[in-house]
Amino acid sequence: MNSILNNALSQAVVFKCTHPEVVSDFVNKKIGRHTIELMSNPNPLSRLSFTEFSGLGLSSLSYGSEVRIKSPELENTFHLQIITKGFCNITFKDGEVFLGQGDAIMLNPHELIILDYSHDCEKLIINVPESEFQSTVLSDLGHIPKSGIRFHRDPVNLFSFPSLVKLFEAILLESENLDSSLLCTSSLYKEIFAKKLLRTFRGNFNIDDDIQNIHPCMKNIIQYIDENLKNDITLEELSDVSLVSVRSIYNMFASSFSTTPRNYIKNRKLNKVREELLSGRAKNITEIAFDYGFMHLGRLSCDYKKVFGELPSETRKAGFSLETLNKSQNRR
Repeated sequence: MNSILNNALSQAVVFKCTHPEVVSDFVNKKIGRHTIELMSNPNPLSRLSFTEFSGLGLSSLSYGSEVRIKSPELENTFHLQIITKGFCNITFKDGEVFLGQGDAIMLNPHELIILDYSHDCEKLIINVPESEFQSTVLSDLGHIPKSGIRFHRDPVNLFSFPSLVKLFEAILLESENLDSSLLCTSSLYKEIFAKKLLRTFRGNFNIDDDIQNIHPCMKNIIQYIDENLKNDITLEELSDVSLVSVRSIYNMFASSFSTTPRNYIKNRKLNKVREELLSGRAKNITEIAFDYGFMHLGRLSCDYKKVFGELPSETRKAGFSLETLNKSQNRR
């Protein structure tokens, strides 16, 4: 596994045999804010490889010495950290986790952490934008947890997940051969990657949950919402469908999804707009927006970017490129 992951970044070397603080300066600019403390005599053996691929930051680093990294907090990004050699101890406010070779962990945004590296520690780090997980969870569950998406601090050993390692390798190799005409394809890689991480690491979500696990009344409500997304759905309609009071509907949405009925409906509409834009058949964003009841395009763009990390026009461009690529391949 070590050779597979590191060799894939062999063409993206930034530093080789340098001082740990030189690597630290680059990490601060491109990967995540932190301070470094040298715990032993530094060796000029630090190295770092770095590249970017469809909004993901891909890096492999080794400080070549025992160091302590203090990260104040990651801003709007998750870090997948994989130990490929040596070990790393991570201290949180209320506990700590030890990672050895092959172990991987998801670090959440806005969380204070201290990382202690062994002198021979080598690590692969993949930065994943918060918006990427939000759009995936919203697509599968129809809502985002009220406290935001949070992964548990349970590491997994990648020797037990060979398919995940293969996906890492594919993404890393794809990043070396990135063709600007295939940006839509790279975006699909990113979506697949986010879904794989959400199914591999535990958190305050479960995208494998299904409608069978919720209250029977909610099943009818959700089905009605999905079948009438182009309409202006009222709470009174939902009450009639479920045969329960409006107040009860509020309570059921709060307990099942930690959100309000109106917010749930808006998120489902946003997701449907995204599906149509990604289909490549959307000719007019305004028309699609009006179809789903978004009469204020500025507000739609703001809500859409908050959830998906990009504007509707950017999604439409990616969808159009993918559709064009598919047609070209079909002609062959």
